[in-house]
Amino acid sequence: MTLPWIPDAPAREKTRRVRRRRLAGAVALLLTGTVVVLPPAQSTMAAWTDTEYGTGSLQAGTVSPPTNLQCTAGLATPPTFTWSLPVGGLTRSGFTWSLSGGFSGGGTLAATATSVTVPGALLSVGSGTFQLVANGPGGWTSTPVTGTIGMLTVLLYSCSVP
Repeated sequence: MTLPWIPDAPAREKTRRVRRRRLAGAVALLLTGTVVVLPPAQSTMAAWTDTEYGTGSLQAGTVSPPTNLQCTAGLATPPTFTWSLPVGGLTRSGFTWSLSGGFSGGGTLAATATSVTVPGALLSVGSGTFQLVANGPGGWTSTPVTGTIGMLTVLLYSCSVP
């Protein structure tokens, strides 16, 4: 026998579900109303000014390239390039030379260097280009000066400067 004021178990479960749905609906309406009523976000641009001044000086400069590039080579004599030190321009920290074309290699030289002999081991039969630049402060370099090098046989080298 069931008591009239206590519903049976399935009816109680149904009542609970109905209450949960009504509560969820009320919460959803409340949240929707809150979102609609909220004002839009305001701009956060800074609104201050400051007047400070600085001074400085700039000086343009160039790294002067080596001048008077010459070369010698011959039978069992690998190419040797000579040059005159640049006059004027920014202070040099050294020179960098490199090979391209049919050859690869290179190196760095002191700021007072006036010659370099290209090792025969870097050359093979064929021709390529020798390039020399002066290095200045801050990684600046001069315009390159170039020459042509070649190896005709294992013992016969050649070079020229335009």
